[in-house]
Amino acid sequence: TAPAAAPARRDAPYTAVWVGRPSPAKGLGVLLRAWDDLDAGSGAILHLVGVAEEEARGATPGTDLPAGVRVHGAAGAEEVRNFLAGSDVLVVPSVATPAFREPWALVVNEAMHQGLPVITSDMVGAAAGGLVREARNGRVVPAGDPGALTAALRDLRDPEVREPLGQHARRDVAAYTFAAWAAGMDDAISAAERG
Repeated sequence: TAPAAAPARRDAPYTAVWVGRPSPAKGLGVLLRAWDDLDAGSGAILHLVGVAEEEARGATPGTDLPAGVRVHGAAGAEEVRNFLAGSDVLVVPSVATPAFREPWALVVNEAMHQGLPVITSDMVGAAAGGLVREARNGRVVPAGDPGALTAALRDLRDPEVREPLGQHARRDVAAYTFAAWAAGMDDAISAAERG
């Protein structure tokens, strides 16, 4: 099972979280454009975890960060779990670049263990591999499409839409534990050694 998080602290009626590093492949610029198109004054919050303020601003040069965006910089594993516990949805809007394509995004597993629905782009391995499924446990949007991402974010503001997705997320990820990962790695190494 996933490590437990601290008790959830809600800062807003709707809170999204992005966890990543300052890389164009992580889709932060797409997310910030999408967030800017949400209804102004809604009181929603977007936590950016893993980037500094200047890195976040660099994702959309020449513009201010949209309303409701809070930048938190680097965070340890426990802090990330706590951000997930205090959020309503995880957003993973990765895009393919010549040098990188998101192989899985393990934060997806962590979020789903917390019962969060996940919005990913179709370039994220967790979606391509079938863990994140459209309208079952999250939303899968075309990579690089801020309009589709805005629509998904807006849709998941509704607790009646979001909560069943989160319940499915928790059930669907149950087999993806640290113990299962370790056993799979052990099996792969053993097979390679025999091979």
